[in-house]
Parts: sequence; C-alpha cells; structure tokens
Amino acid sequence: MLMLRHCPRSRNIIQLLEWFDEPQRFVLILDYCHPCQCLIGYIGYRVRLSEMTACGLMRQAILAAQHRIDSGVFHNDIHSYNFLVNDYSLELKLIDFGCGQIFNSDGYRSSQYRGAPDFCPPEVMTEPNFHAVLTNVWSFGVVLYEMLNRCLPFDQPEEILHGKIKFQNPYLSRACHDLIGWCFTRDPTKRPTLEQLLQHEWFRNPQM
Repeated sequence: MLMLRHCPRSRNIIQLLEWFDEPQRFVLILDYCHPCQCLIGYIGYRVRLSEMTACGLMRQAILAAQHRIDSGVFHNDIHSYNFLVNDYSLELKLIDFGCGQIFNSDGYRSSQYRGAPDFCPPEVMTEPNFHAVLTNVWSFGVVLYEMLNRCLPFDQPEEILHGKIKFQNPYLSRACHDLIGWCFTRDPTKRPTLEQLLQHEWFRNPQM
C-alpha cells in the first residue's frame, strides 16, 4: 500500500493515509468510503444488474488492476468481496491487500497462490507456476459472470478445469458471452491481457 501511494494515484484503489507500527499490531488509516458496500452486496441487492452498469464497474476494476501492476504490486486476491461500490456515484475501489505480493513478471509458484478458491485459474491446479496478469484476467471473468448472473460460474475445482460455462441470465448479449469466455481461456498463454480486455467490443457498446 505504501508503493501505491506514489503519484500518479488511482481513484479506484483504496488509499493508505497513515500508518503506525505498534508493539502488538500495525494500525492503518485508510480512505473513508461512504456510502459504500462490497460489490457482492451491491450485486445481491438488485434483481438484475444491467450490462451497462456492469461495464462501468468492470472498467474501473480493470483500470485499478492495471495501475497496481504498473506500480509493481500483485493483488493476488481479486474477487467480489474485495471491491467497494459507492451507492450513488458507482465509483469502485479495490481493497484488502493482505494477500498482495511484489509484482514479478517471471511468475510465482502455484503453492504461493493465496486468492479465493472460486476465483482461482486452472493453471494454479495443474502447473508449477502462474502469472499475475493472466490470473487477474481469469478472476475478472468470474467477477463479471457473478455480476450479471448473480452466482459463480464454477462450483468445484473439476469444473474450473473442464466445466462448460452455463449462463443463468438469458438476456446477456453475444459480446458479453464472448468476453467472459475469453477470460476463461484455460490455456493461459492464449488468455488476453488487461489492455486487450478493455479493447473488447463489449466495453465500447454494452447493452442496456
């Protein structure tokens, strides 16, 4: 979080304002984001989230991830509990860097993965190493699916490895289906980058 304090800062990442090193604990003074709730609560509060609203939230989430990587930080725990959403402005902030690591372009041992199991990419289970950006892309696929279907795409590790995506929301656009499927490319070498995600047609023309 100290690394993320350097300018330019991202409005989509929770800011560390001050910190104190006490004998038995660290005390962190963070942004006071109000009125806000976790993304998972924002999803559950509504009958159905529109693609346009989901697009605005997802764009902010990806920009936060890009800024974090550019600042040399790998969050390693992207999921819907680790974003705050302002109820009125719909501004989104990435929070909780407890699983964070220094960014390493060479990747990490799969045994170092600390994120939520439901958001874990398949290579963590099958390969000795995983990479930060490609792991984030998979996790964003889970977040977007959850926003628009109000459930998770995979229930078991076997489904992450081999299961087909079943959309619960029958009203999603073809472009949205395509973007989520692209995030869930099981071969990480063929998965898009964060920049490529933002260039997808869905971000240019989301459905109402």
